[in-house]
Amino acid sequence: MTRKSNTAAIIQLSKEKSEKTRIRVEKTISEMAIKKEKINFNSVSEKANVSKSWLYKNKDIRNRIETLRGMQISELVPRKQSKSPRSEEVLIKTLKSRIKALEHENKQLKDQVQKLHGKLF
Repeated sequence: MTRKSNTAAIIQLSKEKSEKTRIRVEKTISEMAIKKEKINFNSVSEKANVSKSWLYKNKDIRNRIETLRGMQISELVPRKQSKSPRSEEVLIKTLKSRIKALEHENKQLKDQVQKLHGKLF
């Protein structure tokens, strides 16, 4: 009889502890999001004082961390600005003049190589 009631008490305490841990982790994640801190499994486990395996085992917590982490990564990736036709024209002209200058330099270097090669032999 005492074993049965003892087991029930242990199970109840375990459930309470698990719920307190869940609340602590969710509060930690919310605080980190508000402060715009880096959210990943390592940082959450350190701040909430839980193991990474506990975070991975709880699917809703895991999904929340992965979602927030993904949102932070996408914020870091710079978006390409669209170029105006005028800026593209300027870029094309600049590149064409650079190509001409390099072709001229290349021709001069080839001429120097031929002259030096002639002097050598």
